[in-house]
Amino acid sequence: MPSHLNSTAFKLTLLFSSVALITGCEKEPVQITPKLVVVEKVSTATVPLYGNYVGVTKASLDVEVRARVDGFVENKTFIEGSAVKEGALLYRIDNRPYVAVVNRLSANVESQQSALEKAQRDVERLKPLYEQDAASQLDFDNALSVLSQAKSSVAASKAELEEARLELSYTEIQSPISGLVSRSEVDIGALVGSSGQSLLTRVKQVDPIYVTFNMSALDYLNARRRMTSDKEQQAAESEGKAVEGFVTITLPDNSEYRYLGDVGFTDPSVNPETGTFQVRAELPNPDKELLPGQYTNVRIKLSEVSGAIVIPQKATQVEQGGVYVMIVLPNNKVERRFIVIKHQGEMGVVVQSGLKAGELVIVEGMHRVRHGQLAEPLTAEQYNKKEDVKQKAQALKQQKLEQEQGDN
Repeated sequence: MPSHLNSTAFKLTLLFSSVALITGCEKEPVQITPKLVVVEKVSTATVPLYGNYVGVTKASLDVEVRARVDGFVENKTFIEGSAVKEGALLYRIDNRPYVAVVNRLSANVESQQSALEKAQRDVERLKPLYEQDAASQLDFDNALSVLSQAKSSVAASKAELEEARLELSYTEIQSPISGLVSRSEVDIGALVGSSGQSLLTRVKQVDPIYVTFNMSALDYLNARRRMTSDKEQQAAESEGKAVEGFVTITLPDNSEYRYLGDVGFTDPSVNPETGTFQVRAELPNPDKELLPGQYTNVRIKLSEVSGAIVIPQKATQVEQGGVYVMIVLPNNKVERRFIVIKHQGEMGVVVQSGLKAGELVIVEGMHRVRHGQLAEPLTAEQYNKKEDVKQKAQALKQQKLEQEQGDN
């Protein structure tokens, strides 16, 4: 065989050997395993929008108990801070000077009454004599004048006696309302009235109790828009509440108070310094759980959004560019999408734009995936089942390994 043919054959053999060697060294394609993520389907709902404020409780009635007459305090008959009924005796002022005045004026009334009866008898005696011309016109007119003066004197004396008795009644100071009585401002023996201390104590009605809070002008606008008819607006305004509805408040331990409050008054003007106006609600307080002066969290429904896109709060992430969520598309690819939030509340995050109902939003496992990667969307139940299977398999593997080590 010619030498050049041997050379060509050798080169071809070497080429085929190299190709076979390269082909044998190629690796199989890498299988990409989709990451497990928990998703929830984007849904729509009617979402109530609430306003949250800081409120202060106030007594529904706060009455000052004052001395109406001058005198020395003789007795105090209540326990400070206790509950009292309307009409209950609180203080007794030394009444002896007032009793003396009543006795004197009573005697004066009796004297004037006697004079009146004598004047009536004189007129009755002179009238037939005058009709028979046995008595002069002057005598009869004088008798009538004396009778009229006697009647006026009796009326004046009775008025003075009534005034004295009224002042005597003021020496026993009673509670004007039912409620909680405050501390006493005077001690026994103190001079009270116009010549001394006038304010004795206060009685506060705490059932029902008021809670006041300040709303912004924007919240006011939203609350007004809930009233869809002019009739509703006029009815609310006629009752002194341009904003109506029920409020919930919290107790000092942050638990929710079991009674709702009804808005009963709204200030008709806005404070120009704060841009807010005051609202007052009334709440039942039968067990005295609330006391005047407590700070509390107040919530009132302002409006509601129908057909709102709602997602869980945990599905959102925040970065410098804004708020975004991770979506699993129908082809199982992950997409990072920025959204615009309208409201955040108890039901979740209300999305104004960026999402559509029915899309799958990742709520757990978003740290495992990035934009464009593949993911296996699972419900929370499906994910937990897979995790249980995985943990059991690992436990069995570990148990088998420990047994092998023990045998060795």
